[in-house]
Amino acid sequence: MSKRSIDLTHCLVRDGKVSCHRCADICPQKAITDHVIDTERCDGCGLCSAVCPAAAVIAPEDYAGALAKAEKLQPQVLMCEKAGAEGAPCLGFLNRRLLWAMAWEKGLCLDISQCQSCRPAVYDWLLREIDACDAALQKAGRPQIRLVHVKAGTKSKKPVKKVERRNFFSALFRSTTESLQEIAEAQMEHTYVFDGAAWLKNRQTEPNDLFYGLQVQDGCTACGLCAAVCPMQALTVQRGAGEKKGSLHFQPVSCTDCGLCTAHCPVQVISVLPHFTGERQFELG
Repeated sequence: MSKRSIDLTHCLVRDGKVSCHRCADICPQKAITDHVIDTERCDGCGLCSAVCPAAAVIAPEDYAGALAKAEKLQPQVLMCEKAGAEGAPCLGFLNRRLLWAMAWEKGLCLDISQCQSCRPAVYDWLLREIDACDAALQKAGRPQIRLVHVKAGTKSKKPVKKVERRNFFSALFRSTTESLQEIAEAQMEHTYVFDGAAWLKNRQTEPNDLFYGLQVQDGCTACGLCAAVCPMQALTVQRGAGEKKGSLHFQPVSCTDCGLCTAHCPVQVISVLPHFTGERQFELG
């Protein structure tokens, strides 16, 4: 059972003009119906987080923390908890854009040795995302992702400290207090919302074919509604002093192909492309 839920104040269903069921479509346990997660059926694979275009999935796993742990390893390795203590609960939250960002800077190793037997749907998903990322890395002249099998490390034994009799009771009191604090913290329910687009933007990730593109046809009235409804702030209208129309700026790293800009465009001249074309600035009018 996974205590996972969908924040309907962020989910695209709140808008009414866009019908999104990506989380339900990808869920291998069929645990999502009408944007509600059956926590008894959910196994916490994280695939819903990987595909949600609005960062609306609330989960008990700290995915940003898992990525930060992987970055500190030498070499940089992404793995699940079954492969190593530094791993994420499950690697299902990953997608090709996250993999690209991790692999672009200093190369990436990935341990998916446990996935096929543990969660086949996650294994199949990761293979597709790795293949797509590898193609982009090869095109950019960068090393492809290395699939590895992390060896389980041995736990170091803590040295036994000798405590004098006169300090015994004070040490015992401190130990008991610390233990109670640890128990209390363990019982607290921590939840996280992983915003992959924001994570990529903060890293100043370089976009490529793995990211979405934008097309603006003639006839735009520069109303700015597309920028106003974009949940990831991938669109901004820029106007100079005295300008009525200006230009539309597009951040491909932030775009999740949610479809809100297209659905709300009053003249239907804006559309999201499956691949980034290199265009970021669109002159309006």
